[in-house]
Amino acid sequence: MTNVVQSLSDFFATLGLTTVLIFVTVLLISLWMLSSRNPRVNWPPGPVCFPVVGCLPQLMISGRRRQPTDLLPWYDTYGNIMHIKLGEQHMIMLGTYELIQEAFVKNAATVSARPTWVYYIRRLVGKDGAGVIFKNGHAWKELRRFTLSSLRDFGLGRKSLQEKIQDEARYLVQNIEDENGKAFSPRDRIGKAVSNIISIVVFGARYDYEDTPEMLSVLEESVRLNKGGPLAFTNLARLLFPKKKFVLMDELYILIRQEVKRHRQSFDPTDIRDFIDLYIKVTQERLDPEIFTDWNVFRIIVDLYLAGTDTTANALRWSLVHMVNHPDVQKRVQKEIDQVIGQGRVAKMEDKASMSFTEATILEVFRMSTVVPMGGPHATSESTTLAGYTIPKDTIILGDLYRVLHDKNNFEDPYKFKPERWLDGDGKVIKSDKMIPFSIGPRICLGKGLAEMESFIFFTTLLQNFTFKVPEGDNPPNGVEGLHAITFSPHDYNVCTVRR
Repeated sequence: MTNVVQSLSDFFATLGLTTVLIFVTVLLISLWMLSSRNPRVNWPPGPVCFPVVGCLPQLMISGRRRQPTDLLPWYDTYGNIMHIKLGEQHMIMLGTYELIQEAFVKNAATVSARPTWVYYIRRLVGKDGAGVIFKNGHAWKELRRFTLSSLRDFGLGRKSLQEKIQDEARYLVQNIEDENGKAFSPRDRIGKAVSNIISIVVFGARYDYEDTPEMLSVLEESVRLNKGGPLAFTNLARLLFPKKKFVLMDELYILIRQEVKRHRQSFDPTDIRDFIDLYIKVTQERLDPEIFTDWNVFRIIVDLYLAGTDTTANALRWSLVHMVNHPDVQKRVQKEIDQVIGQGRVAKMEDKASMSFTEATILEVFRMSTVVPMGGPHATSESTTLAGYTIPKDTIILGDLYRVLHDKNNFEDPYKFKPERWLDGDGKVIKSDKMIPFSIGPRICLGKGLAEMESFIFFTTLLQNFTFKVPEGDNPPNGVEGLHAITFSPHDYNVCTVRR
């Protein structure tokens, strides 16, 4: 083998640089033409895809600021359904509600898989997937049913979990009070408050704002490193992704295993304290041992944290951005809070029915600042037809939720923050099928119900107690652009508060 390599090296050394470059270029083009030549596939229109890298060069140029708006000009050129290639991976982009519904609802049986063959995902969860976000087939359905049932058992939709959220909202208010009106960044405080809710559900405990246990520290750092963008869907991630991300996940699984071991030592089947206890009970009952494995449960814990923390925290961070930028809206929400709740108690979900403008404001935050702009990646489990095109098996399908929620055909003045768009002439909240910040179909966000409960109680409690303002001398935070990775978060900003 060494002799062969040496011979090739000697051969290329005899050629000029121009000749070598021409040879390599012709080789790459030939490979590209061979790999792209499939007369049985009638792909939708899309941008030119280059050898090896696909459309990555165009994305890197158009997305140099990495915003959810980067792909919008492509829809104008190629249509509402586009075919692009990221490296070697074929991908279909869906840019309207109707197309997303066709794919994720009408064709759910063939478009609800996850692309676990992609290097990044395979490295995290294995080729067969794991948990509820990255598992497929019958096992995914059973694990999702188990997880949703667990959330209900621990109070989702009941008073028990609502009371925990109310308590955490009080702790958040107390923590903000400690600033005494000085300018501060609300980012970490909001993150801590929201992560405490999922910690109660999963681990049976909340943590002080100054005390972050090792497991949650690893989870938080893993989320911060989760910024792969388009590269995450290509084999180039093998070369370019930070290895620390995978090291952190391996460390996290060790910590989760230790926590499960501690729970086993104090386990009481008559006193189920949290999600881990429920998992121990299920394994003792030997319910589907091939599905309810340690590996799947470890990933469910990670999935719950991601679905129940990062997205909700970002929605609340965006809500304060819009409040300081629209003090008139803030005052109107506070007026409604004073009329319905007053100052003597914390908001509860029953109040929501009597607080139309507050609900409309939260809906507008969800719409305007879509925290998961592309939703989760779907994949075809077999050949399927979308919009008249035959899409092969193992093709990634992405629904552009951001475009739907910023389409002027769906929402007038889509880049203006207007809560009143959600109210009819009688001041009642208007529902819209096209309001899909949590996606639609069987893969709809697992944490939707919890996110809606937390958003209402936290947001209402904050505005009940404080008026939020831009610190003197600071520029108002950007209400449109932010940090776009898998989730969409605002650029870091400061606020100051006035106690009400």
